[in-house]
Amino acid sequence: MEGIAKKLWFIAFTLAVAVLAVSVAPAQEEGTEGELTEMEWVWAEVVSVDYQNSQIKVNYLDEETLEEKELIFNVDKDTVFENVESLWEIKPQDSVSIDYIVTAEGLNLARKIYVEREGEELSVSEDYLKTEVTSP
Repeated sequence: MEGIAKKLWFIAFTLAVAVLAVSVAPAQEEGTEGELTEMEWVWAEVVSVDYQNSQIKVNYLDEETLEEKELIFNVDKDTVFENVESLWEIKPQDSVSIDYIVTAEGLNLARKIYVEREGEELSVSEDYLKTEVTSP
């Protein structure tokens, strides 16, 4: 009976380690043909939006070369939008944060697009500005 208990404990331990390894793994998404792809991220400015082909062209600053570069992102039915309802609300010169994967075909597939709208920057309320500051 002791041998069975050890085997069950070993199986339970192995399953626990496997579950822990999966939960700690970097964000990955299944690409085409079942291939796992790491999620990438970019902060950029929209250059143009091709509504007919569901694509966004952006300019971003490459951190390694400190050069401005251009990327084109494909948007599909699984793309999640934040601060806008759809691709139709995104316009040139919008600032965007895009989480994306690179498919096996080399396409940048947007998974989440956050659009920063004017006036969203961190601001101090008028009431706070009227508050008298006293020193201790």
